[in-house]
Amino acid sequence: MRHIFLDETGDFGFGKGTKYLIIAAISPESGKALNKKFKNFNAHLISNGWNKDVEIKAFHLWTSPTNADIPANYKYKSSPKQSIEFALSEIAAVDCHIEYIAVKLDGVPDAYQKMGTSELYKMYSWDLLKGLLCNHSKVHLCVDRRDRHRDSQMKFDGFLEGKVAAERAQRAMPPIELRISHLHSKAADGLKADARAEVEFFVRGLQAADFVCWAIKRQFENGDHSWAKKIEPRIKARYHIHF
Repeated sequence: MRHIFLDETGDFGFGKGTKYLIIAAISPESGKALNKKFKNFNAHLISNGWNKDVEIKAFHLWTSPTNADIPANYKYKSSPKQSIEFALSEIAAVDCHIEYIAVKLDGVPDAYQKMGTSELYKMYSWDLLKGLLCNHSKVHLCVDRRDRHRDSQMKFDGFLEGKVAAERAQRAMPPIELRISHLHSKAADGLKADARAEVEFFVRGLQAADFVCWAIKRQFENGDHSWAKKIEPRIKARYHIHF
């Protein structure tokens, strides 16, 4: 089973929010290796004073110096670069495949803007995932839960399932065995040990995808290429849309 972890950053404000939408996918050769690195990373931060109630995301680390929810005794509170650099180096050390799509929002055609954010997200996610879903016969796609409504999640799943079925049929490929999960950072809370370990595996994969998204977003939104360069060897495909 091939694991793919999908996350996004940015919004469809079209002049009111971010300038770019970034969607990134990370697919490790060994999910266990990626899981172990982020399990140890999280434990290290928490043992050094990180507030357990605050999700360990790149943005939260970056803004920790001014975040009142992060204790003053947190070891890296005044030096967020150190922990983010370490997380990205851990990703780069794993044998993995990273792809991303960057959508320049002021270039999105008016007709597309009228489609609605859910439809656009589905469309651009498929543009990103098409290759990955056609390169593997068994895939578990884990998506950061951006929408709490099950109906929206099912529409996203059905859209991808239909798209990949048609694409693989056109390429004379056998049907894919595809499982899609939508999870948030607290998804493992309250679960029994075995179920908790499985869900935490996926949550940590999504955490890695979050750091990838943040690094790429810094490149486009802030002109800071230094973070994306740390994972450059693992980036296998880039899609720049409406540039």
